[in-house]
Amino acid sequence: MNAGCRARWRGVGVSVILAAACLLPNDRMAAAGATQARSEVSVTAAFLYNFAKFTEWPALPPGASIAMCVVADAVMADAVAATVRGERINGHPLGVSQPQDSAAWERCQVLFISDAEIRRSTEALGRIRARPVLTVSDARAFAESSGIIELYVDSGKMRFAINVDAAERAGVRISSRLLGLAKIVRNTHAP
Repeated sequence: MNAGCRARWRGVGVSVILAAACLLPNDRMAAAGATQARSEVSVTAAFLYNFAKFTEWPALPPGASIAMCVVADAVMADAVAATVRGERINGHPLGVSQPQDSAAWERCQVLFISDAEIRRSTEALGRIRARPVLTVSDARAFAESSGIIELYVDSGKMRFAINVDAAERAGVRISSRLLGLAKIVRNTHAP
């Protein structure tokens, strides 16, 4: 983390967006888009990178790529690819893809499905809920409906909720540092 980011972290009330931005290398921060929509996509891409950074997949072999998959959103896939280009997490290179078939989702470590695609993806998500896939969406109530991480806007700031039961069921370990920034959701009633 660079010195400028360390200084910003010392302030009280650090927003989650600042946390995501401070974890990115300086050249990635400069790439944040000029328009509001582009900026939101860049912030979401930064969140996805940081979710991967603070998650462990116990069955992932040493040196294997962390597959970051984006469903039916080329703009988001490009933003994620630009964000993670050249980065490694604990010795794992990062790869970004847009799987065309939901059967390929089980080979992803991180799977982002936008709100616009969530209805078409419900059945396929059900098939991978016990697989080690960190599911992320900006769809309303995604975490409450057994998705793992839900992105949402509150008071103009991007925030996230984590369904700890869904993460446990999937067999992914989320860092307590990330959990400490999240709204925690449980759904013990889910099978």
